[in-house]
Amino acid sequence: MVADLTDAAGDGNFALESLMFGGAPAPDSLAPRAHAAFPTASMSQGYGLTETSSVAVGFAGEDYIERPKSCGLPTPVNDILIVQDGLVMRPGEVGEVWLRGPNIMKGYWRDPAATAKALTRDGWFRTGDLGVLDEEGFLYIRDRIKDIIIRGGENIDSVTVENALYADDRVLEAAAVGVPDARLGELVAAVVSVKPAFRSDAPGRKEDKVTDAGLIAFAAQRLPRFAVPVMIIVQDEPFERTPSGKILKADLRKVAAAAYAKRLAAGGSQQQAKL
Repeated sequence: MVADLTDAAGDGNFALESLMFGGAPAPDSLAPRAHAAFPTASMSQGYGLTETSSVAVGFAGEDYIERPKSCGLPTPVNDILIVQDGLVMRPGEVGEVWLRGPNIMKGYWRDPAATAKALTRDGWFRTGDLGVLDEEGFLYIRDRIKDIIIRGGENIDSVTVENALYADDRVLEAAAVGVPDARLGELVAAVVSVKPAFRSDAPGRKEDKVTDAGLIAFAAQRLPRFAVPVMIIVQDEPFERTPSGKILKADLRKVAAAAYAKRLAAGGSQQQAKL
């Protein structure tokens, strides 16, 4: 929604009072663009889950403008840890985000096994998100643990790949996913939805259309070679989302895996594909 508002604003003079980001990671470029489009609006960011009774980390104003890639600081009632393999990480080190406080759930309804997996005995909630704290305690989310793509032992966070694709102004939505590979385990693939002006049925010059090959070449200029998608599916339709606004990545992962398998069966190269 914020992206749509920003695109529609142009050079208009809109007197918005506030803009809040949340629900899912925003592209790195979106907050600065929104601030330029709506300079009078107070910008804020919130991070939390259903299990944390909504926001557990957040910030607003100049702090957010100066750190648009961050989720902010823990609320006054929340404690935070970054944990990897049972060890508490130092600032700058990546691990799973753990949260504790009176707003954390007591457990999952009639599911003691899931509760034991999510909560430690001393009340820490394992969020399932990978993150890092800076020296001042600001949280930066790297990815969902389940969304990490493991290519030949190399961990690739999907958010980094998605941000590279969002740098193309024609891209409305991007989702990076892993597709099975017999040799490396997984390869990076992506699905993108394009803005209305660049859809396949939109009038305009042919060279303005978004293609898989063009996006792969674009991403290759911004990512290390091992993180460049081997396949990008370009679609006109916006992504389906959950009621809370999150992209249904599991569904897109299945679509990408089926498309990649189909291309391999047809003897296609490992550089580009399109449904």
